[in-house]
Amino acid sequence: MVCPMCGEGVDRGRTGRPRTYCSRSCQARAYRRRRDEGRLSAVRTGTSAAAGEESLVDDAIGLADDQGIHALTLRSLAHRRGQALVTLQRDLGSRDRLVALMVQRVFGGPADASGRADGEALVDVLARLALAEWQAYRAHPWLVEVMTTTRPPLVPAVLAQAEAVIAAFTELGIVREEAFGRYLALSAYIQGMATLVVAEEQETGRTETSYRAWWLDQFRALDRTGATTRHPWLATLGDTRSADAFDADATFRAGLPRIIRGLTASDRSL
Repeated sequence: MVCPMCGEGVDRGRTGRPRTYCSRSCQARAYRRRRDEGRLSAVRTGTSAAAGEESLVDDAIGLADDQGIHALTLRSLAHRRGQALVTLQRDLGSRDRLVALMVQRVFGGPADASGRADGEALVDVLARLALAEWQAYRAHPWLVEVMTTTRPPLVPAVLAQAEAVIAAFTELGIVREEAFGRYLALSAYIQGMATLVVAEEQETGRTETSYRAWWLDQFRALDRTGATTRHPWLATLGDTRSADAFDADATFRAGLPRIIRGLTASDRSL
């Protein structure tokens, strides 16, 4: 019999179990090889599982982007991927966990803005964080409904984002208890504007009438009743709104620095 480690002959002996290796040294080498191969196998399995979960989350985000968050279920995702439902139930556990993974992916991806650049002014930090959140909502409208609640998914990326905003407020001299309230106020501005955009998209789809067409119709009706005379701002608004649809991005960007200026002001300056 030949030793599988070194190729030398193995003395089988006269008693006991037959030997597999020629020496204790070769036996130890064989053990270390089995151990290391087992570790590598575990690493490969873990990497494969992580890649599989990333693929699931990407497909779930794509489904929600295309059809809305209410269309997302484990069953609909399984159908989209051509997988058995039981496989997704085993891998994900629940829809809530899937949605949490989606939120983490969006806010914790390459565009994660929770860090702070050297020398960056604190008001600029707040503006950058707010703009990043706004852009996430614009890219993924379903995210608005998921996050516009008193009980959002508290995934690491969301907590890091909140911490970055609160830290900026506290460094500006606002006590932490008040800083949290100002974080909520800033978040309400971002989410409120995003909700308007989503609502308009839904109304356009439901009525098949654009915002511009709706506004022109309303303005004519108000003009006939004399409302534009009693309320001059309506006439001014009519001159601008008749030409263009509601520009959510321009409105948001125009209001953001004013909101931040108010939230970072001390009580004495108000």
